Amino acid sequence: MLHARTLGPLLTLLTLTLGCQPKGIPLGDDTGPGAYPATPAVTVTGGALDPLLGTELVVATTSAHGSTVRLTVLDAAGSVVRTLADGTAMVETVPWDGHDDAGTPEPVGTYTVEAELLDADGAVLTTASADAWIVRVGVLSGTLGGDRIPLIWHIGDGPGHYWEEDAAGTTFEISAIDDGATATALPSTWDDLDTAPASHVDSSLPAAFPFDAVPTLALLAAGDYGEAPVELQVSGWGAPQLVNSGDTPVFTRDAPLAAGPSVVEETLTLTWSVDGATVGVQTVPVRIYATLGEPGFEEVGAPYEPWVAAIDPALRAITGVEGTDEAVTSALTEWIYRDLGLAYDTQYGASAYTQYSGRGYNEAEFDFTGFLARRNGSTVNCSDCASILEAYADMVGADLSYTIILQNFDLNYIKAIGGADYTHCPFGAGGCGFSYHAVTTPDETATIYDATLALDGDDDPGASPFTELLVQQISGDEYLERLVMDGQSSYNYTQKETLR
Repeated sequence: MLHARTLGPLLTLLTLTLGCQPKGIPLGDDTGPGAYPATPAVTVTGGALDPLLGTELVVATTSAHGSTVRLTVLDAAGSVVRTLADGTAMVETVPWDGHDDAGTPEPVGTYTVEAELLDADGAVLTTASADAWIVRVGVLSGTLGGDRIPLIWHIGDGPGHYWEEDAAGTTFEISAIDDGATATALPSTWDDLDTAPASHVDSSLPAAFPFDAVPTLALLAAGDYGEAPVELQVSGWGAPQLVNSGDTPVFTRDAPLAAGPSVVEETLTLTWSVDGATVGVQTVPVRIYATLGEPGFEEVGAPYEPWVAAIDPALRAITGVEGTDEAVTSALTEWIYRDLGLAYDTQYGASAYTQYSGRGYNEAEFDFTGFLARRNGSTVNCSDCASILEAYADMVGADLSYTIILQNFDLNYIKAIGGADYTHCPFGAGGCGFSYHAVTTPDETATIYDATLALDGDDDPGASPFTELLVQQISGDEYLERLVMDGQSSYNYTQKETLR
């Protein structure tokens, strides 16, 4: 018989042995005999929606160790406004459109999505909840800023007719973000190149910048966000920004506008989100004229600013050229000479759109408004072609002046604008010379551009055969050598034209 003092340690060892994990059942395994029951668990996601932008809130749940899930939406007072799942099935995702159980839209505010995990008898095992928001988001206007260049519409008296007063004005604008039931679409591009809209509201107006500029975009946020942490992002214009209604967040374009002068037409995509989930998307088209830079005119203000009706076709015609004065002016010269449908006046050599206000050939005035409408037709002379080229070049940011070659000289072979053949007598057998000739220059006649005619570019410009040579960045001396067969010639009256 064991003594009690000896039996004590043995009983302790026996007790510890019987209390250990049974053989064959690893630690932590809850599937074997005598396992503890798993803890029921449920999670739920919230989010935000804007019913007028057509979004829904997709509520997602995950659950374990239960039979069914009941999902409800509660308002700020804790009252159930919508039952999304009635607890008769297990659900993973359920959409909420922002309406209550009767189909009535709920107001902007903070809500709670509650998930209840139920057992087979319908008893609540555990619950989870998440925040949800109904918001109303939108923008009332957007304004492009930075190195913006004023524009002109040359016909009409609407806002922006002479845009120097509105160079910093809104690019697009609406009067209200909705009518209470329908979201207002952001406006389309204003496509009338001649006449400004009667109002900036409901129009997306063009803007002009140097082609290598990085514009900014200031947006006027509107609506009702309640307590939701709303972010706004403009695709390609920087990172999302946290905003409130009434804020004017400013976004900066990620990259310069273009590699060279061109018309940049983009659709701005405005994405509204809460906690990373998209609430709504809005789009608005914009047109940006990417020019060489500030206009080349000596005078400032109207009408010596880019005209929408002038730079729109000009920039489209020269898209892809290098962003230099030389490349741009050369491209404009060819465009005018080949593509505008103009023809030289071989009967009189008279100007249709240019007149000289002073004595001689100074103070040249160009009726650009009349030319754009072709009020006097498409027959022109050298004064007109020089005026046309100077006006277009100065408007897109190159720098040209007008100069006159005097006087009474015979011609080598030329091919006049609109003509099919080379001739040294453009006015017939008795008209083999010019009394004067107008061309353009960027540098006091050291370099010449001429949209009136093509020269013979071979070694003998006074005889056939002929090699077409457009007058693009030709030295002033070479130009006279190739143009003039006989007689004295010199450059005079170098000036900037006036416009009307």
